[in-house]
Amino acid sequence: MSSDRAAELQQQAWSLQAEGKLEEAFLAAGEAWRLMQECDGPVSLDVANLLNDLAEIEAERQRFGAALALAERAREVQDMLRDRFPGETAARIRLKTLSMLGSIRRNRGESSDAEAALQQALSLAEREFGPASEEAAEARNNLGLLYKDQGRFDEGLQLYREALESIVRLHGEDCPSAATLFHNIGGILHAQGDFAAAEMPGRKAWEISRRLLGDDDPTAILHAAAWAAILDGLHRYDESETIYRRALAIFEHAFGPVHYEIAANLHNLAAVRAERGDSAQAEEYYRRALAIKEELLGEDSPDTALTRMNLGSLLGATGRRGEASSLLERAVTVLDKRLPPGHPHLAIARKRLREFPGTPEI
Repeated sequence: MSSDRAAELQQQAWSLQAEGKLEEAFLAAGEAWRLMQECDGPVSLDVANLLNDLAEIEAERQRFGAALALAERAREVQDMLRDRFPGETAARIRLKTLSMLGSIRRNRGESSDAEAALQQALSLAEREFGPASEEAAEARNNLGLLYKDQGRFDEGLQLYREALESIVRLHGEDCPSAATLFHNIGGILHAQGDFAAAEMPGRKAWEISRRLLGDDDPTAILHAAAWAAILDGLHRYDESETIYRRALAIFEHAFGPVHYEIAANLHNLAAVRAERGDSAQAEEYYRRALAIKEELLGEDSPDTALTRMNLGSLLGATGRRGEASSLLERAVTVLDKRLPPGHPHLAIARKRLREFPGTPEI
């Protein structure tokens, strides 16, 4: 039967995705989705579940626009089903859809829509699985990430700490979920400028992950790179630069040349090189990071705007004020549209634009 073959293909897609074979996983999940529609019609819980799978694979492939469209289709299918399929399975499918919608929109800088989806996800997780459940902890973490982006640091930190408390109670500290939460706690303290407080949770995230996964695992290196950003705040540039360069090599081998984590590490490495007086290499890294972010996140993403701002500041400091002003004006426009009025990134961008107003290039 088509439904049996679809279930086999879905299992195959999950295995391929776990192995990092994303193109093959997408093809298998796509065929499963086609067969399931033949069997059940376009509106069924299984169809929604497969749309979730396809969206998740596309997000891993950094195709965020396609991932968002698939997640929206999954939500539309579930909305048409209404309450015809209560129970844990339906709740998990709905939770995955809402979490993906929120996370993808957060990455694209669509804060209002992201917050609505992530708050719905947290309410659903608490109602269906309990406030102290792993599902609720993950939903709190996802919402905390958004609040960090919005500059709502105290709210985000509270969500992270509540999530960590639940995870430690369920699994202890030595687990991947705890490592992620230590990483995020370090990140939000870093964003607040409290580098001394951030250093311990940031280092702990890396230590847990390298112990569980090994020094060269991309996830462990992701935590190491986040810790390196905290080291920058402590002016420990020798240590951070070594980590960034190693992270770049591992990410490029694992993901290819175009991936968000490559852009993030290029951005941070550029800042280190600028701090150490190497303007030429800093410019090269900022431009590479900007090109990747524009391709993956779009030109109107706040994350893209931050790299544009730093590149503009670097060019202004080296006398190229015309291009600097253009970059900084664009960054301010995006951040003013996408961030709350009091957000520190917006304040910094405006300050830097005042420092380098438009003048002919020297």
